[in-house]
Amino acid sequence: MPDFWCYLINVIYLVALVVLVLAAARAARLASKDDITAPLRLWIDRKRGENSFWSALMWCFWCSGVWLSGLLTAMALSTAVIWDHWPIGLAAATWIPLTLAISYGGSRLVDLEGE
Repeated sequence: MPDFWCYLINVIYLVALVVLVLAAARAARLASKDDITAPLRLWIDRKRGENSFWSALMWCFWCSGVWLSGLLTAMALSTAVIWDHWPIGLAAATWIPLTLAISYGGSRLVDLEGE
């Protein structure tokens, strides 16, 4: 019976990873392409300039995808530390690779989606 639970936990982690990639894709698209955030992007352009870091962050889905994925990954790993009693060192060691993988997957989905 323990093999079943190990298998189930691995499936749950895989589903969580897929959900994180989809959430990152949606967040990157929301920040950089959706009409609802266009006023915010234009306001940042006026306040900071079109060539500023903040403007690039809001207009480039690859750029916003990395930062938003980092936030989503940090939230997921902190939940794993609190609820699943993960060691903090493991969560810290997996944060950067997970962030990069999730941001690439999410931004790639936005790229494939097009306008």
